[in-house]
Amino acid sequence: MDSLATRQGVGGKPVDVGNGSLAASFGRTNAALLAILAPHPDHGTVELSAVPPFDERHRGDPTETRRHRARLAEDRFACVWLETTDGAAFRADEVDLADPLRPVWRGIVGSASVQASAAADPGGIVLIWQAEAAGAPLPPVRLRFEGRLDRPALAEITEIDPPSPTGATTVLRARGQSLDVVAAELPATMTIEAEDGAWLVEGDAARLDVPWPRGEARVTTSIRCSSGAARPVRAPASFEALPLGDVPLHRLVTRALAYVRGCTALATAADERVILTDHRILPLSWTRDAYFQALLLLAADGVGDRDRVADHLRWLWRRCERPDDRWVRSHHADGRRKDRAFQADQQLYPILELADFWRRTRSLPDGVDWSHEVAGAWSATLSEVDPRTGLLACAENAADDPAPAPFLAGSQIMLWYAASRLRELADDGVLDLDAGALAGVAQGLRAAFDRTLPEGDRWAYAADGAGGRVAYHDANDLPTALAPLWGFCPTDDPAWRATMNWAFSTANPGYYTGERSGLGSVHTAGPWTLGDIQRWLVARAVGDGSAAGRALERLRAVAFDDGMLPEAYGADGPDDFRVRHWFAWPGAAIAALLILDARGEIEPFLRA
Repeated sequence: MDSLATRQGVGGKPVDVGNGSLAASFGRTNAALLAILAPHPDHGTVELSAVPPFDERHRGDPTETRRHRARLAEDRFACVWLETTDGAAFRADEVDLADPLRPVWRGIVGSASVQASAAADPGGIVLIWQAEAAGAPLPPVRLRFEGRLDRPALAEITEIDPPSPTGATTVLRARGQSLDVVAAELPATMTIEAEDGAWLVEGDAARLDVPWPRGEARVTTSIRCSSGAARPVRAPASFEALPLGDVPLHRLVTRALAYVRGCTALATAADERVILTDHRILPLSWTRDAYFQALLLLAADGVGDRDRVADHLRWLWRRCERPDDRWVRSHHADGRRKDRAFQADQQLYPILELADFWRRTRSLPDGVDWSHEVAGAWSATLSEVDPRTGLLACAENAADDPAPAPFLAGSQIMLWYAASRLRELADDGVLDLDAGALAGVAQGLRAAFDRTLPEGDRWAYAADGAGGRVAYHDANDLPTALAPLWGFCPTDDPAWRATMNWAFSTANPGYYTGERSGLGSVHTAGPWTLGDIQRWLVARAVGDGSAAGRALERLRAVAFDDGMLPEAYGADGPDDFRVRHWFAWPGAAIAALLILDARGEIEPFLRA
């Protein structure tokens, strides 16, 4: 659980910009580069950062893990920044986030008024400072660098397969206006380029003096990756503004789209793309998190979005390490397995993403033998069905915690849904699968569910198949809340309604009371934004417009000021905190659902 010492405050978070190949974060108060991340063919991802390395002795320690995560968001750990030659750094008085692709800072450095802006282009991340001093001489300034290049720490709350240290060391090489930051052991290089001046290396740091002319000046810095760390960007870095006027939470939806397109859907090959859970804390692939980000891209359906999802499907089915046809809890961006625990939903979400892509495009991405691959993944899924109960078993729940009993209700709903969606592709002749056998799986699963999961007038969270049932509901358990939309049950199903009513009651160990009561998870204390999304789903299903509006208002209230949603937040005003500055899943999920709903597509697009 969180301690207050490691919880994140509600102040402004770092500013994020990406081009679909590189993802960067900048300091809120100083426009300084905090970190820049790129996919890497051997280590998954590499990151340029000045945050101290994670102490490997504290792997699996939640307090130390959250302390490390908090440092990722602190402006004091900058690796590239602007200052006067006497050491006065740029200080931002305001940050304009109206354009999610081009944030603007306004402030001062020394005696000069300065505007800084960050943007992404296909070649890299660009940071520009423009200064004026009303005719007076501008103070001489310099760029400063201090940092290291390595694989991110990937420190998890529930560690099961921690990565080994890379042994990478950072060497700086000045080439006039270019500064190469080299980690030969990886190998990887990030290059920081200025328009004028020459870099001077000073030990493990570097500076570039810029004598500004009188009146007005501009300093442009661009950062790019090489040595196998960066990949070409096929889809454009920019995108058109969607007609979102009728979509609630317009700012949150816009932020979610920009973040997925630029910072998490990163090219790893000419026709492959990983979708990360985030670009700073855990730049790994969870198929669950990726599914809802892909759903957002398909819902928005803007320029390049179909290509992004097609590339991701090729990455999932062609690149991921799956010797047994199984996805595991998480994978590195290069496809290697990271955490090897089996989670039923991680196995099923790639199937649903493929089915969604078919519904949107009436085609499947080229480069994959889909009938062969889907048959293998489906067979691996069915091998985990218990022959005695007819239910799908798994080792972990959707919170990455050990399953309290092997048969989770949400996993059964997902298996029913996946079988039903695959039957559509079989019926349409897209996949060489037995449509009748798929229908039989769905029917048998529903019967097994009705035999084992009911607990009184509602569904249990999980069952052991021997009469034992677990009374709990988790904010991560979206499939249960989605059951009517998916067609597993009608919206007036009394057991589903009783289940969700119980989930939002004090009887549920995952419900947190306070001024902002809400559904959360024992994984991390406090109401979760995913719980608020479930509240909206339930309210929409039962036709309670007032409750749906309150759920959206809660999301708006707890969002960071750039529009990104945290994982969890404080239930009481005096104890107001946010957990995880970066977490793509909740923002992508609600944005996708709101876009589909506003366009009248939510039922036809999602229903089995």
